[in-house]
Order: sequence, then C-alpha cells, then structure tokens
Amino acid sequence: MYFMLIQHQQWVLVHLHHRTKLPLMEQVNIQNMSDIKITSWNVRGLRRLIKLKQVINRIKQLKSKIIFLQETHLTMSDVKLVKNRWPGQVVHASYNNYARGVLILIHRTVPFQMIKTIQDPAGRYVIAQGNILSFAVNLVSIYGPNENNPKFFEDLFLTISTLQGSYIIGGDFNCTLNPTIDHSTGSDIYKTQTRQVINQYISDINLVEVWRE
Repeated sequence: MYFMLIQHQQWVLVHLHHRTKLPLMEQVNIQNMSDIKITSWNVRGLRRLIKLKQVINRIKQLKSKIIFLQETHLTMSDVKLVKNRWPGQVVHASYNNYARGVLILIHRTVPFQMIKTIQDPAGRYVIAQGNILSFAVNLVSIYGPNENNPKFFEDLFLTISTLQGSYIIGGDFNCTLNPTIDHSTGSDIYKTQTRQVINQYISDINLVEVWRE
C-alpha cells in the first residue's frame, strides 16, 4: 500500500492490530492490494469548478484509491459536484464556503462497506466506519486548528479510540510532530501542548506515522 502526502504538515497515521503492516492480503482480496495508494491533500478550496476538475484529474493521475482532502470550503449542497465527478463513495463534513471542510473519497474498486459516518459540525474532521470484506477499518480525515488547541485533538483521539477495528488517519494537522526535522527553523514552541497530545495518543493507541516508517 502506498501513501502520498501533499503539502507541509500533512500526516497519515495507521493502526493495525498487533502492528501488522499493510496490506493484509489474506483479509483484503482486491486485484492487487499492494498497489492501493492513499493520498492526503489540503486543497485550499474546491468551490471553483475548474479547481475541482484539476484536483480530481490529479488524483486519477496518481491512481489514488482512498483520499483525504482538507479545506474543501464546500457546503453540503456543493458536495454533489464532487459526487458527480468521483467514481466511488464521498464522505464529508462541511462548515461554510469560506473555511474548513473535509472529505474522504473511496474509489469504487475498494470494496468498502459503509456502516456509519461521524461528521464534525465545525467541519474539522469526518470519520467513515466500515468494512473491507471482513476487515473493520475507520477512515479519518482531519483539518486541525491553526491555533494551539490540544483539547481538539484530545477529544478527537478519545472518540477514535472507542471505535472498533483499525484506523487510517490522514490530514493537515497544522502542527509539526517533530520540529527538529519537520520545521525549517528546527523549533516550534507555539504548539508544544498540541504536539505533546498528538504524540501521546500516537503512542497510546498504537499508531504509526507512515512517512517516518
């Protein structure tokens, strides 16, 4: 399974029981599971039709099958424009047409059976709970607050930790996990508390940050 991170401070975190590495070939039988690509991308607005077409075309070029998008700036009624152009499932949480908004796109070749969605009314995260055959998985797209806000991540990870199955979490956290290697200055004291909370939950619920692994 391949992962593509587009833009700075994007992270994809995965959790699999017993830290089994993806793919689980015996559990998920797609034509070639090892070729599935997961992409996370802060698109900074999709309201312009030409921008939406460009993003969809780029995703198709990448051959991505599960995509986490942030800052879509789409209202609930706007999401139909995405659904008309994406060959598969679209899961979203909206805020307004100027800020926030997250999407999860699941290509029709991925046999994801949706069970439940959890939508943040503030448009900062959306969770798709479901199964890929007998494999229970939770897909999470996150757009973190710009300010130092550890409570947001604490509440979110507490919610995630209650879900059955494994997790694939992608998004723009707006926070570097390791300023020494992630920040141009080598330090980032502004979001120390937020970083501590994120890293603590990465450890507590057995997540792996795939860019480093």
